[in-house]
Amino acid sequence: MAHTTITLVFRAAPQHGAGPAEVEAIGRQIVSELINQHQRVTPVYDGTRGGSQYQWLVDAAQSLLPFATLALTVAQLLNEIRKLKREANHPASLPPIVVVVTYDNSTCTLPPDSDQALLERLLSETLPDPIDPDRLRIEVQIGAPPPPAPPWQEG
Repeated sequence: MAHTTITLVFRAAPQHGAGPAEVEAIGRQIVSELINQHQRVTPVYDGTRGGSQYQWLVDAAQSLLPFATLALTVAQLLNEIRKLKREANHPASLPPIVVVVTYDNSTCTLPPDSDQALLERLLSETLPDPIDPDRLRIEVQIGAPPPPAPPWQEG
């Protein structure tokens, strides 16, 4: 079967973003989990700092990506982010993570706890069917972690 490529980028959130080391660590962890789920994700070396860019190879019969395939792909990414939060020793210490899907000049910000129906509705408001992957970008924006709790509040 043929495949198409989706650009996947991990970067600091525009406001109150995480540092480059944290962005890279979270990006590597999520990508490793996607690879463990038999996804084909490879790094792209673009020479920039403060983020990580990958190519995500998705099975598609033609060069245009069906909307349903993209929705399932994004849902898998959101599942890995939720899993990362569940498996964290202190989930409250994990920085906020938001997924932004950009197609041309239209963007759609997805809540990390979106179910499949909400995800499809939000994406359908922004994206055509089928989708030209050259005009698509999935960005995982990582915020700064919350400050540690004061010692008198730890319990």
